[in-house]
Amino acid sequence: MNLLQILVQLPDFRAARGRRYPLWLVLLLVIMGTMSGCFSYLALEDFARRHHLA
Repeated sequence: MNLLQILVQLPDFRAARGRRYPLWLVLLLVIMGTMSGCFSYLALEDFARRHHLA
């Protein structure tokens, strides 16, 4: 199993109105951002914006 397959299987605990993006995508961006040296919410937001359409 690869990381994406594992993330997709995780149950989404968020309330319905808090689900703008799938949980697996949010977690994947956090993991990739952290691996790239982004350790704050602002840095992770910047990472996600820079790689949105990449």
